[in-house]
Amino acid sequence: MLIIFLIVHLLSSKGHQSQGLRLDPRAPNGSCDDINNCQRLFDIVWGCLTTIFACTWVSAHPNVPPPKPIQPYSFWPKLEWMFVVAITSLWRKLKLMLIAVIAPELVVGFAARQCFVAWKFSNEFDISWTHSYFISMGGFVTGKGGHPIVTREQVIQHLSAIKAVPEELIEDKSKGDALSKGVALLQGVWFVTQCVARVAQRLPVTELEVATLAFAVLNVFVWVLWWGKPLDVQEPIAIGPVRDMTVVKLRALSRWNRFTAVFSGIYVDYNPLFSNSVPSFWSISYDDDHGPASSYIYTGIPVLAEVFVGTLFGAIHCAAWNASFPSADERWMWRSSAIMVTAIPLPILLSAVSLNGGTTLNIGAPYIGIDSDFVVMLLVPLYTTARLFLIILPLVALRALPSDAFVDVNWSVYIPHL
Repeated sequence: MLIIFLIVHLLSSKGHQSQGLRLDPRAPNGSCDDINNCQRLFDIVWGCLTTIFACTWVSAHPNVPPPKPIQPYSFWPKLEWMFVVAITSLWRKLKLMLIAVIAPELVVGFAARQCFVAWKFSNEFDISWTHSYFISMGGFVTGKGGHPIVTREQVIQHLSAIKAVPEELIEDKSKGDALSKGVALLQGVWFVTQCVARVAQRLPVTELEVATLAFAVLNVFVWVLWWGKPLDVQEPIAIGPVRDMTVVKLRALSRWNRFTAVFSGIYVDYNPLFSNSVPSFWSISYDDDHGPASSYIYTGIPVLAEVFVGTLFGAIHCAAWNASFPSADERWMWRSSAIMVTAIPLPILLSAVSLNGGTTLNIGAPYIGIDSDFVVMLLVPLYTTARLFLIILPLVALRALPSDAFVDVNWSVYIPHL
C-alpha cells in the first residue's frame, strides 16, 4: 500500500520538472488537428486492452476442473446450478489470465513443465502429444468421478485404455481451434506492426503500448509450448472401472503449497489417489519424475525459461528508455524498474538454484559465498515492486500524452505509388 501511495503522490503533480530536464510538450488527451490522420485516447487504450485480452485468453490453457455437482431437476435450483458452474469455470481461467498479466514468466514456466511431460510421455509410451497433454492436465480419470490418472505408475497401469481413446475425441473436448488462435495471432501481429511503423515514422510509442508489446511477445512462448494442449476442457474422460470415491477421504492442499506451486510446480501435499482433480498448476509429481537426467530437465529447463522470459520482458521495457513521460520522476521510476526486471532474474537463479553433481537442482548456492535465502528474500520483493511500477506507470501516464502520440500511422507511405 505504501508503494501505491508513493506513486499517487509522485504522479499527482502535473508537468513536474526536476534537475533541469526538458520534457516534451503535452497535449490534452484525445486532441488531434487532422481528423483523417489521428487516433483518440480511446483508440490507444482499446487497442492495447484487446491485444492483451486476446493474447492471454487464447494462451491460457487451464487444467481440467473438478467434477461438477449433481445437476438438480427443478427449474430454479437448476438455473442456480448453471450459474455457479459458469462462474466457477470462468474464475479458474481468469485466475490463470491474471497471473499471465502480472507474472507472465510463471505461466511460461508452467507451460514448459507440461510441454516436457508431454514430450516425455509421448516418447516413453508411444502416444500422441494430445494424449500426453491430456494426461498432464488431469483429463483421464478412473471411472466416473474417480481420481485423475497423472503419475507414471498410473499411466502404465491404464496405458491400453488410454491408447484406446481416439485423439479426435480429446480434440473434440477442446474449445479452441485454429480460427480462434489465428484471430489472436493476427491481433498480436497487427499490434506489433503498428508499433514498428510508429517507430519507423518517428512517432512516439506510449508506455502502455510498450507494456502491451512485452505481453504479446511473451505470450508467443506460451502459444508454442501449449500448442497441442486442449483448451478449456470441462469434463474428463473416464477410463477403467468405476471407483467409489465415497470411501476415499479427499485431501485439501494447504494454501502455502498452492502458493509455492505457482513458482515451482511442485505439490508436496498432493496425492492423486486422494483427489478427484489436479491442482491449477499441476504438471507431474516431482517424485514421480524418475531418472537423474529427467529430474534435471524437469526442474531446470522451466526455471531457465522463466529467467529468460523475465529478462526479455524487462528488456522490452528498456526499449522505452528515452520515451516521453509526464515528469522526470516517472521517467526514472520507469528506467529503474525496467533495469531491475531485466537484471534481477539471473541473480535469483544463481542464488536459489545450484547444480549438484550435474544431475539435480537443489536450493543453495555455496559457490557464491553468500546466503542464498538472504539474496532471494532481498531480490524477490525488489522484483515484485518493479513489476508493480511497470503495470501502474503506463496507466497513469495516459493523463498527459505527447501530442504526436495521437497522430496515426500514415500507411500510404508503404503502398507503391507515383
